Amino acid sequence: MEDSDRADRVVVEKEIQRLYDEATALVADSWPTAPDKSWQTGCGDYADGTPSETWNIFNQYYGPTKSSPEETAERVAKMWTDYGFPTKAVEDNKIYPPRKVVSYPPYLTGVREDGFAIEFTIGENYADFVGNSRCAPEDPDDPRLPKNW
Repeated sequence: MEDSDRADRVVVEKEIQRLYDEATALVADSWPTAPDKSWQTGCGDYADGTPSETWNIFNQYYGPTKSSPEETAERVAKMWTDYGFPTKAVEDNKIYPPRKVVSYPPYLTGVREDGFAIEFTIGENYADFVGNSRCAPEDPDDPRLPKNW
């Protein structure tokens, strides 16, 4: 990964959190479970050898939604497009039950070169969100690192 692709850890974490908060609020006022959030490897190293990682958020919701799946998916797609992540709601008929999916980059195409990807899925009495931030340099003080054990 190019050194010019470095992102600030706090900035990327806040960006994914905002996208999560705003999309999930369209589904229900509160989700019964807290999202899974963590830094994950898989971004690779920068040109100078510095390791990087991505901030991930995932959560699922089961229950009634504020609006229809179609309306909610369209609102999420418009919101993300307005934020500079051009997308549209698509139907995935290969999953059961079929669901509307909003994804950037486009559904089933992976992540951007900088690691960023967001996906929102909604169907009858169900929704989920998964987000991966842009890659950011690994925290050298992270207690998960063997050197800090």
